[in-house]
Amino acid sequence: MTYSARIDIGASPNRFFAVLTDPSLLKLWTPEAGDARIEGNLAVGVVRQAVIEQFGRKFPVKLLVTRYEPDTAVGFEMTTPAWTGSAEYLLKSQPHGTTLELIFKPVMPAGWKRIPALAVATVARPMVQRIHRRRLEALRSVVETHS
Repeated sequence: MTYSARIDIGASPNRFFAVLTDPSLLKLWTPEAGDARIEGNLAVGVVRQAVIEQFGRKFPVKLLVTRYEPDTAVGFEMTTPAWTGSAEYLLKSQPHGTTLELIFKPVMPAGWKRIPALAVATVARPMVQRIHRRRLEALRSVVETHS
């Protein structure tokens, strides 16, 4: 199962990427990111730790950078106590700005556990899509106000 969201903004991929990868601006567009230790430069293979607060619960997240292409894409493999998945932010230059797409792919369990996991993923899909759209809208707002 894959979840995705997309937005357009009248800003260059360079401006978008700068905000997307600036740790000092993270909480402005990802408010659930609590204690994030993301100092230093991002690069493929770099691991970062964070604490996420979502749905009234706090949990640790390990972020492994799996893709880093300036002004084009950044991707992470995320591991929590409850799930693992990957997220990619893809930027595409357009004549009047940039299209940003967020693609999230949870890793589904194997065996019989896959059946209830697929059922939950299907039911939760509208909520997850809304969360991703809101995150991208918040990111667009930060890009527009932090030039």
